[in-house]
Amino acid sequence: MIKDIKANLKSILQLTLIMSFPLLVLVIFGLFLINDFTLFFREVGAIVLITAIFTGVILLINSFKIKKISLFIFQFVLALLVAIKAFFYFTFGTKPSASAIFIIFETNAKEVSEFFSSYFNISILSLITLCFLVFIFLIINLFYKPKFFQFLRFHKTSSIFKITLILLMLFSGYVLNRSFSEQSIILKLSHSIKEYNIAKNYYKEHLAKPKNNAINIISKDEEPQLGVVIIGESTSKWHMQLYGYNRETNPELSKLKKELFVFNDVIAPDVMTIMSLEKVLTLSDFENPKIDNNFSVVQLANAAAFETHWISNQQPVGFTESTPTIIATAAQHKKFLATDSYMYTIYDEALIPEVKKALKTKSKRKLIFVHLIGTHRIYKKRYPESYNYFNGVNERTKFKTKYSKEKVNEYDNAVRYNDFVVNEIIKLIQAENKNSFVVYFSDHGDDVFDTQDFVGHHRHKGSKPMFDIPFLSWFSKDYLEQNKRIDTLQSYNNRSYNAEDFIYSFSDLINVNFKGFDETRSIFSPNFKTRKRIIKKGLNYDTWKTNIDSEN
Repeated sequence: MIKDIKANLKSILQLTLIMSFPLLVLVIFGLFLINDFTLFFREVGAIVLITAIFTGVILLINSFKIKKISLFIFQFVLALLVAIKAFFYFTFGTKPSASAIFIIFETNAKEVSEFFSSYFNISILSLITLCFLVFIFLIINLFYKPKFFQFLRFHKTSSIFKITLILLMLFSGYVLNRSFSEQSIILKLSHSIKEYNIAKNYYKEHLAKPKNNAINIISKDEEPQLGVVIIGESTSKWHMQLYGYNRETNPELSKLKKELFVFNDVIAPDVMTIMSLEKVLTLSDFENPKIDNNFSVVQLANAAAFETHWISNQQPVGFTESTPTIIATAAQHKKFLATDSYMYTIYDEALIPEVKKALKTKSKRKLIFVHLIGTHRIYKKRYPESYNYFNGVNERTKFKTKYSKEKVNEYDNAVRYNDFVVNEIIKLIQAENKNSFVVYFSDHGDDVFDTQDFVGHHRHKGSKPMFDIPFLSWFSKDYLEQNKRIDTLQSYNNRSYNAEDFIYSFSDLINVNFKGFDETRSIFSPNFKTRKRIIKKGLNYDTWKTNIDSEN
């Protein structure tokens, strides 16, 4: 075996140097990007083991042509793995997580491109280019200097050498799986796909069908009623005039303020759409994420003899069917405007004619769910040019740069346009002169240089603006006359509430009592009780909020 190594030493060294380049990039930049030494060691260790396995595979291959193809494939994969790690550590200060992979599964191609383009700058682009430098070098040599690859022509090796190499590769794979699986994107992806499929099957089993046998209605109102639930996207109350923001981002809703019930202390259960809405729109919550006999607000409305409509400006599928889409599937009427919108933007006002159509159906009991694209990044794509209203630097912006000025203005323009859309929908319901209500809330918010030098939302970067969401309601005179308890709501506006309990509030609104209903978890109930609001990994939001307030 030693003779084999000596005979091929130059080729082995050259191959090892080429294969180790992405590792070298990770080591150098990881020293600056990864603050925790243990985490740094584990990240480097994972790439060392993967590099060793890939290099071993090339050494075992006899065909020169297959060796060369394998070199390109493995070098690209290593560069990609390191580039992904570099992107996450540079942008979010954390490693790629299983939740991030789940989100990619449920995100369409357009959103993925918008996500990455939102965070790309010359620094991250340079770092990623560096990761692929050797791969680019190999491509150039393939066309202009093909003799470069002659080092892949090894001298014939013995069976002992090959057996030893295989044993080392198996050992590396064992150690990688046992001790470095959290740092191995390949293994994490494999595990996440398995977990994702389990979760997806669970959602389809419980939430996709219009009828759910788990719903046991004890009593319900038979009166004609019209309800609208507007689900926003990425809109933080920190940038809303209704909640004290220093810019006129809610000129329309502010005119209607005397008729609105604006709740001041509502949070989202998560800062990612999928993780948030799977709790907000169903019985599941932080303590019981996969409860038996789960059902959604759509299925509850069906069981209460409402005609249900789901109207959305979000694409119904990503790389696979999304969780909100599965929930929407239970509605009797479904309309997705953005089905083919990969190359252009549909503004949320396009939903208004669809709401009008839903209002024209003959049903006396009707619930319309409207899912906005809201203030989702890229912000400047969420509003027409006529809403390009704000300019200059907002004095409230904590981190003032040319870039933050641009993004804050774009976000505030998007919030102002969102204000117009929500107000127009409320006006439509007002004009119906029926026993009716409208509820609006957002799935989560964005931090737009409010508490940190960051724009957007991410679990690791989770902050108050990402959790603090608008939650408001409007009621017709007929509804208020038939539901006298609502008169006291203005005294409820400071209730501490987690939107994961929305199904109880929704049930309260439509006057449905089901087995398991807990009126103390309805923000509209006189018997409401404050609950501990758990976020992230078991963190008490209100304790965390106090700490954040004291820091700022």
